[in-house]
This record gives sequence, structure tokens and C-alpha cells, in this order.
Amino acid sequence: MTTSTAQLGLFKSALESLTREMAVNLRRAAFSSIVREARDFSVALADRRGGIVAQAECIPIMTAGVSIALQAVLKEIDADSLTPDDAVLYNDPFKGGQHLQDIYLFSPIFIDDELVAFSATTAHHVDVGGAFAGLSADATEVYQEGLRLPLAKFSVSRDWSSPQGFVRRIIENNVRVPNLVIGDLEAQFAANAIGATRLHEIFRRFGHSETLAGMSDLQDYSERRFRAAISEIPDGEYRSVQTFDGRPWGLEDVEIVAAVTVSGEMLKVDFTGSGDQLVGNVNCPFASTVSAVQSAIRCMIPDRTIPFNEGCNRPIEIIAPYGSILNPAPPAAVRARLTPASRAFNAVVQAMGEAVPASAVATGFDTTTAFAVSHLAKDGNYQVVVEILGGGWGGCRHNDGADALDNPISNCANAPVESLETDYSHFIIDEYSLTASSAGEGRQRGGHGLRRVYRAMHDGVGVAGYADRHLKGPEGRDGGESGGPGQFRIIRADGTTEQVPPVYQRTLNAGDRIEIVTGGGGGYGDPADRSETESINDQLAFPEEAAGSTSTGESSCQ
Repeated sequence: MTTSTAQLGLFKSALESLTREMAVNLRRAAFSSIVREARDFSVALADRRGGIVAQAECIPIMTAGVSIALQAVLKEIDADSLTPDDAVLYNDPFKGGQHLQDIYLFSPIFIDDELVAFSATTAHHVDVGGAFAGLSADATEVYQEGLRLPLAKFSVSRDWSSPQGFVRRIIENNVRVPNLVIGDLEAQFAANAIGATRLHEIFRRFGHSETLAGMSDLQDYSERRFRAAISEIPDGEYRSVQTFDGRPWGLEDVEIVAAVTVSGEMLKVDFTGSGDQLVGNVNCPFASTVSAVQSAIRCMIPDRTIPFNEGCNRPIEIIAPYGSILNPAPPAAVRARLTPASRAFNAVVQAMGEAVPASAVATGFDTTTAFAVSHLAKDGNYQVVVEILGGGWGGCRHNDGADALDNPISNCANAPVESLETDYSHFIIDEYSLTASSAGEGRQRGGHGLRRVYRAMHDGVGVAGYADRHLKGPEGRDGGESGGPGQFRIIRADGTTEQVPPVYQRTLNAGDRIEIVTGGGGGYGDPADRSETESINDQLAFPEEAAGSTSTGESSCQ
């Protein structure tokens, strides 16, 4: 059965609406600030083979890897053995997962006793056990990072919905804040349920065979358009080498080497030559590497309106040698996988910028600055918060870089100060501002980074985090200047200070503060060519400096 163009448009709208409703429900039902406020989650609808049919606009590093995760599940679990009461919860980074905090939930959807699809959600959970609350910055193997859930189906009614359910109890007994973790998992179940409900309605409205055909034809449609977009790029090999700071692990710069080969309507990205996996928490599971590459390509191809589904993956081949930083072997620690994933993203963007100059962009801070702040009270209860903070994006041909936005492949929001201080009592936020002089100057300047200062309200407040680009900021492009670097600093209550390395774990006492500063984006083009009006606006935004500004919050770069 072939779906007409008009019907295909209806299916596209209906299925995308389904996933957007899943996303809204998940966020509204979530308990933790990282899911409810920072929106660190993704949702999708997949067909019975694990191919993505539709997704909401959430976290790129998660969503582009959903099909890899689900297809890994279906290699070990016979789809024909599933029942409507089954589900799969898993987070194994070496079998299609990301890092342990991102827990996938897959729920089979049956219509007329036939398995037709899966509701899929993943969310970053504020604590999954491990050596340190929220994140284990010093982990050297995955066992130190928390609970690793295997690829296995379970009965929802028996193992989850019951207060004594085995899966529920296993998770409750191995995390520091079970009310938040279980609450966020319940939000994932609720999102999956609404996905199933809406898909039943679509099948009733359009017909069983017609909807199945539409789900398949949508993927073929995206594939055709994606191949056509690739074919507009000149054939050839385009290369880029990006680095991240290896000092926290006793190394110099660690290289991410990307060779992007365009041949007709196919595109290959080969990371051969990139650094080996490290004894540290900075290794990047292959699914995260694939997600970073897919996100970069979608930023750079001429047609940016292609619906994302499994069809977009078909014209792309990705090679990352096993045992490398971008495809590590167990038991590698992977908590900070976004550091190398971000450099993979940068490498593909910069390489393709040579092939598609109209899409070229200066490098942004493009670093996930993750920060955990926790406290164990005298009554034995924990408070755990995880923050994801962004920096400045790079300028591009026609626009300044955006200020204080998360890494493009992470895309989290900054949690509001009021929300955090309402929910938690172990810290307050003294300052939240843009950082002057952090934007790289250029004809189109880079975006500014941010400063956020946390004050401990009790003794024994644990802080841990990781970032990159603290030694040097991101490079500009075509004569633009580099953006400023980030930094961490602790200011003790007695006035003494400590410069904190980019990967750290520390303890604060009452009155101690920690200052988190993220860097700015690189500038694009010669600063001398910046218009007089833009230069005046820069000075009005930050009178104390000669250049740099706050952004309107809008940027078409990337």
C-alpha cells in the first residue's frame, strides 16, 4: 500500500503531535529539577523493528540514539514474546545506551493483538547510585558510576506497579533520592502510556494497514530528502581535528579526528586516529557518538526541514574504532561522555563547513558543564541536585552567537533560581549573570558565557562536576577571535580561595561558595568589519568593557 502525499502529511502531523504530547506529559509529571526544569529527557515513537517513526524536539544526544538502544534490546529479546504488560528499563552504555543516568523505558504497543510500535522515553536521573551523589567525577570504571540495568523485559503489573515490585525495589534501594528517581520513572511510564493511547486513536481514525504503511512511508520520505540534501554537497573528503583537555587524567590534549567523505547521496564519517579510551569518566559510548554526528550533519546540510526519523540514519555510515574514546570497551567509565561527543560534533561541523560555506560557523563553548550539589542530612535523607550549564555559541555569517545556551547536542535549559531555592535547602544562588569579555570578537561576535555562584547553607555539602575548555577557549573563524575559557573557583567563608580543576569533587561548609563560569563562543570574521551600530550596542550592554554584549536570546547559528 502506498501512502498519498496528502495522507503522508496527515500522518506526519499526527505522529509528531503524539510525541510532543508525550514530552509535555513527561515534563509536567517529573519530580526532579533536571527533568522538570532543565528538560533533560527525550521521547520517540518507534516501529516494531526499532526504527524511529517520530520524535519530539528534545535532547539531540539522547534522541538520535533511541533506535540504537531499542534495536539492541530487540537483538536480545524476541519481539514475538512481548505482551502488553511488558516493558524494558535499561541504561547499559555498551549495548546501545548512553551514560548510566540516562535510563531508557520502552513500552510495546499492541493493536488488535499485533505488536505495531514502541513508546520510547529516556530521562537523565538525578542519582543512580555510584561513589558520589549526582555524579562521580573521579570514576575510573563504570561500576563506580551507579546501577547498570540489563537488557531484560519485566511485567509492569508485577514488577513495577506493586509497591513490592522487584524492579521498583531494586532501583529504590540503590539510589540516594528514591522519591525523585521513582517519580521521574513514573513520569516516563505516563508519557509512554499517552503515546500508546494516541497511537490507538490514529489507527482507529486512518485504518490499521493504512497507518502501518504511513509509518513506513514516512521513514522512506525522510530518507529520500536526506539523500537529496547530501547530494547537494560537493563530493570529497573533508577533515577536522578537535581536542579536549586531557590534564584531569594526566594527559595533554586528546584528539578527535574526523574524516567526512561525501559520495553522491551517501555520507561517511570516520573517526580513525582519534584518541584511545581513557582511565577516567570521559569515554563516549558509540550511541552517543552516532547522536553527535547525526546532530552535526543536520546542522550543516542545506535542507534543515527534514522530519527526523530512521530514514535519516540510512544514508550515513559512522566508523569509530572499538577501544577508542568514541567507542570504548567495558568497563570504561562514561559519565562525562558529552566532552568527547561535543568535540566529535565540532569536528564534523568544522569539516563540513569547508564543503558548505553558507553553513559554516565559529566554534562555540560547546561544553556541557555538569554540576552536582548534594547534602546528607542528620535524619539520613539526601538532597541531590544536578545542574547543566551552557556557554556562548559561535558566531556565523549573518548572526552573533547566542549567549549562555547549553551545548547544541545537549540543549538543556538553565533551571530557574526560584525553583531550585524553593525545592532545596542546602544551597542558595548568590549570582546568576552573563560574563563580560567572554565573547570572541568578530564581524559577528560569539555568545557570552555565564557565571553562577552557589553558597552552601550547611556543613558537609558535596559538590562535583566536569567541563572542558578551561585552558583555552573555542577558536574563531575567518579572522574572528577565540571565546573566553571557563573556570571553577571555591571561595571559603574565611576568604581563602581555590582554583578548581575542570573535573573535581569537593566538600563545602556553611558559607562557602563555588563559582561556576562558562566560556564564550568564537567570533566569525574580522572584528574590524563589525558595524558601528552593533559596536555601540555591545558597549551599551557592558559599559565596563569595549566589546561584548547580551544577546536577544535568538541566534540562527547552528
